[in-house]
Amino acid sequence: MIIRMSKEEEKATSEEIREAREAATKALIRYLDTYKPPDKARRSESKHALMGPVGKLLARVTVTGDINWDALKGYVLSIHKNLQEQRGMSAEAAERLDEAVESLAKLREMLPPTKWLRTIEDIDDEVYFNLFKGKLVAQRKGIRRSFIEWLKQNYTLEQINELLDEGDEYESFDSVDDPFSVPQELKEIVTEFWESRKKSKEGSK
Repeated sequence: MIIRMSKEEEKATSEEIREAREAATKALIRYLDTYKPPDKARRSESKHALMGPVGKLLARVTVTGDINWDALKGYVLSIHKNLQEQRGMSAEAAERLDEAVESLAKLREMLPPTKWLRTIEDIDDEVYFNLFKGKLVAQRKGIRRSFIEWLKQNYTLEQINELLDEGDEYESFDSVDDPFSVPQELKEIVTEFWESRKKSKEGSK
């Protein structure tokens, strides 16, 4: 006896599915912009802390059966209100949550069960990557601001430019790069900055 495995029915083109997946990912990230996690979670780089209510949402949709989308919104709304630093939820947050869930529901209609599960795993990873990348960018910007303020307190612009090759001089402190990107000639100043930053953190404990 020959058993033929039927191919799972495709309900949309590959391009339509790709666009819907990207839209869902962006909607989830936009929604998370309205979520203000507790201070401890903001400092963390763990997936659980960064994903917040979206992590809970995606865990709830990794099923092959029917999904009650309105009940899902209520569940995530409750998580959002109770987890964030200031209890409650803004109207904008509720609207963005609604948009995110609706985008997932639209994507769900396009996909057969097994592809749905794989796609949700991909979306979960994509959202986390974007959040982690954003956190690193924000940290680097913060370090640059601290570095420039420290330079202003400890050096004049002329002293810094004296160490640089002609053509590499800075026109103002605002044009100074972060400590990871400044010219090699400023290596000793950067080392001094990191040591000062370390002492400052130790003193605040």
